[in-house]
Amino acid sequence: MTKNPLVVLRVGYMDNYDGPNPISGGGAYVEKNGVGGEVYNFKPSQGTCYGYAMSISGGGLDLMKLDSTRRWAVGDELEGVDVVFIAKRPGHGQVVVGWYRNATVFHKTYRVRRGKIQGMAEARRSYLCMTKAADAHLLPEASRTMEILHAPAGNGGFTGQSNVWYPTEKGDYPKVVAFLKDLRRYINGRAKPMAVSDEEDGSDGGANKGGRRGRRSRQPDAAHNAEVELKAVEAVKKKYKKAGYAIVSVEKDNCGWDLVATKGKQTLHIEVKGCSGSTIYFELTPNEYKKLQEHSERYRVCVVCDVLVTPKIYDFGPAWHSKSKKWRLSSTDHEAVVALSERVAAAGAEITIT
Repeated sequence: MTKNPLVVLRVGYMDNYDGPNPISGGGAYVEKNGVGGEVYNFKPSQGTCYGYAMSISGGGLDLMKLDSTRRWAVGDELEGVDVVFIAKRPGHGQVVVGWYRNATVFHKTYRVRRGKIQGMAEARRSYLCMTKAADAHLLPEASRTMEILHAPAGNGGFTGQSNVWYPTEKGDYPKVVAFLKDLRRYINGRAKPMAVSDEEDGSDGGANKGGRRGRRSRQPDAAHNAEVELKAVEAVKKKYKKAGYAIVSVEKDNCGWDLVATKGKQTLHIEVKGCSGSTIYFELTPNEYKKLQEHSERYRVCVVCDVLVTPKIYDFGPAWHSKSKKWRLSSTDHEAVVALSERVAAAGAEITIT
C-alpha cells in the first residue's frame, strides 16, 4: 500500500477552529491581533475544509519536498496528501490537534476564498490546502496527547522554527522514524484517536459552550493516565530497589510524595511523574511543591518518560536558583534541567538537555 505524502503544519492553538475564538501560540501576528488565518481550518463550507498555516515569507508549500519526480510550477496541485496540524498546547508541548486525509495542496502559493476573517485587516481568507469535510478530523482537547519534539531542543530531524515540516520517514533519525510510524497509525485510525470529523456535532454537557466536541467518552484518557501513573511508579520502585533501597509506598497518605526510599542513614522522599512521550512535562500540586521546599535536601522528583514503551527515568533534586529567585530541578546525571514556574502550584518544563 502506497503511503500518502505527509506534511506537518504548525498553527495557533484553539478549541475548535470553527471561527474567531480564543487562540494562543500562533506567532507575532496572533499575539498582536488575537486572530489568525487558521481560525476556520475545521469549519466546513459546502462539504470542504480549507487549511491555513503561516509559511516563511508567505511562500506556501514546496511540492518538490513531497514529490521530487515532477517539475512543479507555481499554483500546481498535488492530491492525496496527508496534512497534520500541530500547535503549542498551553501548559504542554507541541501536540497534534487534527489532520486532513487525502488533501489537495498547492505549490508555492496560497489560494483565496470569498469573505474575510473578523478582526483581520486583510479582506480575504487564504488557504494552502483543502480536503473533503469527511476527511478533516479535529481531536477533542482531552485527546490531544501526541507530542511533537522540537529540533532546537536537541531533537535532530524534528520540526524547527518553520511552521512547515516535511518529515523524513527514512534516514539518520530513528526517533523521527518511530514517531512517524506512530503518527501514520494514528491518522489512519488504527490507534483509535477519538477523532471528530466536521460533520459530527457532539456535546460535552455544556463545558464548551458554542463549540463542538466528540461524542465519545473521555474515559479512555482516564484509563490511559492511570496506566501511565502505575507504570511510572513501578519503574521507579524497580530502579531504587536495584540500588539497594527499601521502598515504602505512601501514595494514599497525602504526604506530598509517593515513595519513601531508605538505605542506611539516607532517607529520600520521592514524587513520581509519568509521561507517555519523551518530552518532560509535569505539574506539582500545592502540597507537593510545599513539601519540595520544606524537604529540599531529601526530596526527589522522578520523571519517567516513554513510560509505556521504553521507560527512561530522570531523577531530579531541587535547588534554589539565586539568579532567577526560583526553584529548579537538576537531574542527577546532569542531562536535564527543569525550571519550576509558580502558579497556584508549580509546573515543570524542560529547558536544557546537554
